[in-house]
Amino acid sequence: MKVRAEFVSVPGFLSEVLSPEQRANVFLPSFNQWDFALSALSECALALSSLGSQVTLGFWADRTPLHDTGWTTSHALARLAFSPTIDDRFRRALRASGIHEDSCAKPPIRHWSPTGMIQRPSTFRRSDVRELRYRDAAVGRAILQVRPEPMTPTAEDHEWPQRWVNACSRSFAWAYDQTRAIIEQRGITALITYNGRFLHDQAAAAAARHMGIPVLYYDLGGSDTSFDLTRDETHDWHALQDRMRRMYEGWPAPERDEIGAQWFLDRAHHVDPRNAHFTDAQKPGSMVHLPDGERVIVYFSSSSDEIAELAVDWSEYFADQANALHCVAEECKKREGYRLVVRSHPHKRRKPRRDVDEWLKTVDEVSPDLHLDPFSEVDSYELMRHADVVVTYGSTTGVEAAFAGKPVVVMGPSAYDELGCATRVRTTEELGLALETSHAPHPENAVLYGLMMKRRGFLNEHIVADPRGFQSLGGVPLVDSRPIVRHGSHLLARWNRRYYNT
Repeated sequence: MKVRAEFVSVPGFLSEVLSPEQRANVFLPSFNQWDFALSALSECALALSSLGSQVTLGFWADRTPLHDTGWTTSHALARLAFSPTIDDRFRRALRASGIHEDSCAKPPIRHWSPTGMIQRPSTFRRSDVRELRYRDAAVGRAILQVRPEPMTPTAEDHEWPQRWVNACSRSFAWAYDQTRAIIEQRGITALITYNGRFLHDQAAAAAARHMGIPVLYYDLGGSDTSFDLTRDETHDWHALQDRMRRMYEGWPAPERDEIGAQWFLDRAHHVDPRNAHFTDAQKPGSMVHLPDGERVIVYFSSSSDEIAELAVDWSEYFADQANALHCVAEECKKREGYRLVVRSHPHKRRKPRRDVDEWLKTVDEVSPDLHLDPFSEVDSYELMRHADVVVTYGSTTGVEAAFAGKPVVVMGPSAYDELGCATRVRTTEELGLALETSHAPHPENAVLYGLMMKRRGFLNEHIVADPRGFQSLGGVPLVDSRPIVRHGSHLLARWNRRYYNT
């Protein structure tokens, strides 16, 4: 049975968010080779075509000076093996579906050199890299969104590899200039790109904004839907929560509560595949004896690297997570019978060693009554059910605890602090009062979050899957290159990463 998605159709959505003039000629660049992103791009292109819009496509994943984080397959190796890449397959599929070949544009500046100066930082520490700009675009923040290698720490004084920063700056400038040129040459009236978080997508979006044209972003959909499409920038928590409320208000009752609740239940029962990399070391139902006391406060840590480059005023969020934990510990020590349990995020098993060491040092400094390290097999969901109050720096655990009926205190950036299911605190005085709370404010409001996570966005209208799960578009199978091509591309990517990290 076809599930109901947040939005009925992509053409209907685009007609609402873009005026006829804005959707007259839309540019959709692609800097990655992820199949889910290419699927979303294709659905958007075909929807625009059905509205009579002119579409310009830029399959540029293999063209950027530095490969994007979503680059997977070399076009050169694929041609040698007579095995098309996944983005070549999508290009052919779109042509078979009615998109004219002339819609696919090559980078317009053939012999490119930077327009203006590419800045070089005085040092290559994170704080200095962050300030880099190209033609008034924030290239530094774009660079810091993707680490040069998985174990790069988020520490402000860490020296980033000079080659990597220089190569990223040049590649950002290339994507910015090429996007700006195609906007000028083809009379582009809007841009739709992936996510908006990564290097080249940020460059394209910055160029479009500087040219005064609207930008939309596509991304993963909910666990029951195919993809998302929005005009809101990534990590705009206020806009996201407004959207949650509108979605819930427009959804039939009681179905909306049943669907929203199911998202929480799937995670609590360890059957949500998108959460498996967090809970795969935990044993469902496993619990530990909690410290004896009148009130047990459980602090669930957040994954700091995921919020490090948010453009927020950190003074509103206790400066950082380490200081937030210190504040919680101090407030607990002021109160007789309060016991503090710290659950370190299980994702830290895969995080940079320095970041983990600094967090564990913070935990040692606050000396909680109990610390569950990232490798603990204790079930986070069982732990929150035994807590008197759950505190977090913005982790999804907070809204999950709210759904379980627990008082929740949130101290950092989050996507649920305006829903009324958790208490957002800004001072130590507010924190102290919140720790004394005996009842969750409105735990039923957490279900809005679950509904969004299940059904946000759209279902595919043109891409179809056969009984085995293989997808096709316009009769063209959407399959990747042969394993030998992908393996060779992987080796090439590893070599490049090693080169840029020296």
